[in-house]
Amino acid sequence: MKCSFKKVSTKGTFNASWPYGTDLYGRFFYLESETEKFLLCAFDFNATFPREANRFRTEMSKKTGIPEKSIWYHELQIHAAPFNEELAGESMDRLIDVSADAVNEMIKEAQECVCLVSECDMGTDYSFNREQYIEGLGGVTVWRGIEFDEQGRAFTQNPDIMLLKGYKPDLPVFDKPIYFDNTVDQMAYLFMFKNQKGETLGTISRFAAHPDVAVLFEHSENKDHKNEYHYDYDWPGYLSDEMEDIYGGVGMYINGPCADLAAKKDCVDKCTYEASAKECQRLAKLIGNKLRESFDNNAKPIDMTSVFKTETFEFSLPMKEDIPYTHADVMAMVEKYEPMRLKFQEAIDNGSTPAEVKRIIDDLWRTGHLPYLFKCKEFGFTDEEYATHKVKVTVPAVRFGGYLFVGVPGESLVDMTTWMRSRFTGTKTIPVDQVNGYYHYMATPRSLTLGGYTYWASWVSRESIPKLKKELAPLLDEFLKD
Repeated sequence: MKCSFKKVSTKGTFNASWPYGTDLYGRFFYLESETEKFLLCAFDFNATFPREANRFRTEMSKKTGIPEKSIWYHELQIHAAPFNEELAGESMDRLIDVSADAVNEMIKEAQECVCLVSECDMGTDYSFNREQYIEGLGGVTVWRGIEFDEQGRAFTQNPDIMLLKGYKPDLPVFDKPIYFDNTVDQMAYLFMFKNQKGETLGTISRFAAHPDVAVLFEHSENKDHKNEYHYDYDWPGYLSDEMEDIYGGVGMYINGPCADLAAKKDCVDKCTYEASAKECQRLAKLIGNKLRESFDNNAKPIDMTSVFKTETFEFSLPMKEDIPYTHADVMAMVEKYEPMRLKFQEAIDNGSTPAEVKRIIDDLWRTGHLPYLFKCKEFGFTDEEYATHKVKVTVPAVRFGGYLFVGVPGESLVDMTTWMRSRFTGTKTIPVDQVNGYYHYMATPRSLTLGGYTYWASWVSRESIPKLKKELAPLLDEFLKD
């Protein structure tokens, strides 16, 4: 079995609107056997329209000879990076050309390899679930400002950081710390590929948490924070740099489902880009040190003769019922925002219960947010998808070294990870988020019931995630047969 790694700057592929704090890279991993080829592309980007991500896969297949089913377009959801329209059209054309040139070189450079891996239980030391149900109120999401007690547990008593539009519910539950202690993805991995001389070709690290730390200044008291934006590859990029410095080769990071997972970031006094970038570096060192300690003490060789195969599955998922059936009608939702805002204020003035006010807050957010999410007609959902209220998603899978890698539509919740690991118990399953395009939040029925950010930033219906799981399970069962 042969492999190769490469890291390529994406400068010049998109039109930069901010200064660069760090470069933004495309990191590529190519693996081949006598019967199979696989290409993993991991980009320091925020989000790419699914249509454009899949165009990348199609064109890359034509230019490299790698089957489209075997090409992953993975984004790390770097918040200090280009987003959707910035990566579409001519920008995507340029990215395809740069990537194809790099991959064709990689195919020629691929070397016989061995692989070592370590699995690390990170516990809750480095991440927390940023969603919680609050008695008498509903589900809330915290982006910034969470605190940590002496045991490292995430908590808050501050309603101002719960996306409540300034509403301060008068509830006794706020008299004590409210802990954000729901499930996280505890598992991290470090794969190291070496050639026959023992030289490191590259490493692949995997954890699951939001890379939103380089923009911590967004919600600070800095009134001029818009001048602080710099492109920055956030803690995954700094982590990959450290892997390169210590082990050699190319460092690559892949991110697990993390719609509801945040890194345990320190938000205090992060009013500037410089302060935010330093926090990225701190987290990268903490997470990286833990991974390297695990690897140096527990790394085991992978059986390179085990099954290696790839596949990509397609599914059609229903849209949520409140999404209009045309793009024009989605854009017209902005006209409903002011009446909804007045309804919100009336509910407060009339003494509605906090739970009633909270539901209106969620609907107010959703009314204003959907036109923003779906504003791009050229590259977003198609007219047919609006009309039929069905959206196609892809789920690629790779078997290698006794592991099952599954790429899920982003942003998926940690629920997808826990389901996969409990459902496919005969193999070691590694879910990877935001593969083959960004689909906004893939809300579960529970999230749609509780409310909060996942509720109002999602396009899926209550049936979507159960439908995806039901249809995916037998396909992966078949895929796992030798």
